[in-house]
Amino acid sequence: MLDQEIFIKKFENQEFSFCGVNWWPLIKIQVAYQIHLKNSNIFALHHSDKYYHEIQIQRTLKDKLRFYLQFLKTTKPAKNLIVTDYSHKYNTSNGTNTGSNPYTDPFIHYFEKLKIDFTIFDYKKERFLLNFDLKSLKKIYLEQIKYSFRNDAIIQSQLKQFCSFLELHYGNDFKLYNHLIQSIIDNQVEYLIYSFVLKKGNVKNILLYCYYNNTMMSIIRAANHLDIQTIEYQHSQVTSNHFAYSSWSIKNNNSKGFFPAKMWVWRQSDAEYLAKHFQCVKKIGYVIGGNLSLKSAKTIKIEKSDLNIKVLVTLQGIGLPDYVINCLSKYPNLILYLRLHPRYSQDKEMCEVLKAKYNDQIEIDLSNSLTLHELLSFADYHLTNFSGSAIEAEHFDVTNIIYGDKGYISYENEITTGKYLFINNQNDLDNIFAQKLKHKPNSIVNKKDIFELIKENFN
Repeated sequence: MLDQEIFIKKFENQEFSFCGVNWWPLIKIQVAYQIHLKNSNIFALHHSDKYYHEIQIQRTLKDKLRFYLQFLKTTKPAKNLIVTDYSHKYNTSNGTNTGSNPYTDPFIHYFEKLKIDFTIFDYKKERFLLNFDLKSLKKIYLEQIKYSFRNDAIIQSQLKQFCSFLELHYGNDFKLYNHLIQSIIDNQVEYLIYSFVLKKGNVKNILLYCYYNNTMMSIIRAANHLDIQTIEYQHSQVTSNHFAYSSWSIKNNNSKGFFPAKMWVWRQSDAEYLAKHFQCVKKIGYVIGGNLSLKSAKTIKIEKSDLNIKVLVTLQGIGLPDYVINCLSKYPNLILYLRLHPRYSQDKEMCEVLKAKYNDQIEIDLSNSLTLHELLSFADYHLTNFSGSAIEAEHFDVTNIIYGDKGYISYENEITTGKYLFINNQNDLDNIFAQKLKHKPNSIVNKKDIFELIKENFN
C-alpha cells in the first residue's frame, strides 16, 4: 500500500503560492485521493502533452458581452443556500432515485417545516445560480486565470519539482502535474464566480457536504472571503483513514479559506476528533446534530422467521478476506447480502463469482436495490472494513463486525468498549457465528432538538 504520509511530511510546510493563496490544502487532498485510487487499482489519470494552462480560450465579442451583462443583473436575496448534487443514484424506499440526496434533503424537510427561506443549487447540473449565468462568467475568468498561471514561473517550477518527487515515490505512471494545474486554475476561477454571485445574492448561510470537493472548496473560499457562514454536513464516519479529515498541521493564514466555518457532526466523539485534527489549521465550530437521515428513518425490525444467518456486507472496493468467504462452505445457513460501494465498483466481479459458486447464499440484487435502512431492518449482522454504515447499523441495533487494520483504526473506541465486534482471522468469525455473539442493544440517546439547531444556524 502506498503511504500518503511520505509526501505530506515532506511538503506540508512548503508554500505553493498563486494569486495570493497557499494551495497546499487543495494539493494535499488531490494527491492523497489519487493515491487512494491507486491503492484501489482504479487510478486512471493520463499524461497530456499540452498542459491545461497552455490551452487558450477563444472568446468572441458575444462572450464578452454576456460576461459584462451579468454585472448589470439583479436578484432576490437568498439567505440560505443549499449546495447539493443530484447526479448520483441513491436507493430510496421508492426505488433507485437520481433526484434525491440523502445528505442535504433532510435539511429541506426541516427548513420547510420552520418556513426558513432557502435556495437549492445542484452544482453539477445547473448553469444558473441566483439568475446569474455561471458559464458566461467562467469563459472570461478562465482565460484570465490561465494567463496569470502561464506567467507565474515560480508556481510552475514548484509543482514540477513536487510532481517529480511523487513519481519517484509512487511510480512513474503517477503523473499529476497537469491534474494539479487544472485543479488550481478551476478552483480560482470558480472562487471568482461564486464570490461575485454570493455577494449579489446577499447570501448569509451555505449548507454543503464533502468540503474537499474542488467546487465545494471554491464556494467555501468565496464564502469565507465575504464573511458568509458555511456549514459542512458530515456524510460518513471521520477517522485518520480519510485524507481530508487527518494529517493537518499547517499554520498559514493563506490556507484557512479552504475550510468551512462549521461542521455539522453526528456524534460528540466526531467533534472531538475533528477539533484535534484541524486545530493547527483553523478554529472550526461544531454542531452536534446527528445523522438527519437516520432521524427520519423508521427503526422497525422485521421478526426473524428462519434459521438463516443474514449478514449485510458493505463493500469498499477492496474485496473480502478469505476467512469471510470460507464461512459460506462451513455454514450453509449463512447468507451474505453484498452491497457495492456507489463509487468503487471493482468488487462487482468478485460478487458475481461468489454468486455463481454459492448461489442461494449470495444476495446481490436486493442488496443494491433496497435502501440501507431496509436491509438493516432484517439483517442479523453488518460486516465491513471501515464503512460509515456501521454507525447506521448501530442505530438499528444491528451488531457490527469490523475487520482489518483500517477498520480497527476507524472504530477502535467502539471495539475496545464492546459495542462493535472485531475479527482478524477465521477463529474470530467462527466464534461469533457459533456462539451467536451480539453487542449490547443500542443505547444512543439524542437530546438535541433538531428544530432548535436548525433555527440557531440558519434562521
